[in-house]
Amino acid sequence: MSDQEQVKEKVEQETKKSSSKKHTSKEKYEKKIKELEKKIQELEEENKSLKDQNLRRIAEFENLKRRKDKEFLNILQNANEELILELLPVIDDFERFLAHVNDENQNVESLKQGVELIYKKMMQILEKQGLKPIESVGHEFDAEKHQALMQVETDQYESGYIVDEHLKGYTLNDKVIRHAQVLVAK
Repeated sequence: MSDQEQVKEKVEQETKKSSSKKHTSKEKYEKKIKELEKKIQELEEENKSLKDQNLRRIAEFENLKRRKDKEFLNILQNANEELILELLPVIDDFERFLAHVNDENQNVESLKQGVELIYKKMMQILEKQGLKPIESVGHEFDAEKHQALMQVETDQYESGYIVDEHLKGYTLNDKVIRHAQVLVAK
């Protein structure tokens, strides 16, 4: 073989190797591209699924919110129903009392006792709901519970103690809803 033939043969071998490498590299890239395309498709499907789940959860949340808003509104509208139902017998007692006030055989003492019974019944109902009168006379003045109308001179109580109550104060579930209006010893 001549030098020329040897060179030609080497070139052909190198070309075959190069061509074979190019073919192998191309196959590798095509395989990698297919894998990546498959992965993209899987991720797109997962993304779509997650979007659907998210939309369902948002819809569920909105439905829950609407339901809770409706329940809350219903609670507000009917909050005093129990109290009103308990006060109805007191109203009935007042109506019976007023119907018999004009009877000629009624004396003042029996009328007073009837009113006192109705008052006690109503106070029991309100106390059950958390209403309590604020104790005042004979107690030390407390600005959290009492409103001083004036100070008066007295020998019965020490300075700063409540002498008289002009208007009774009340707490509802331990919260002052009306301060007692009082006279305080100087």
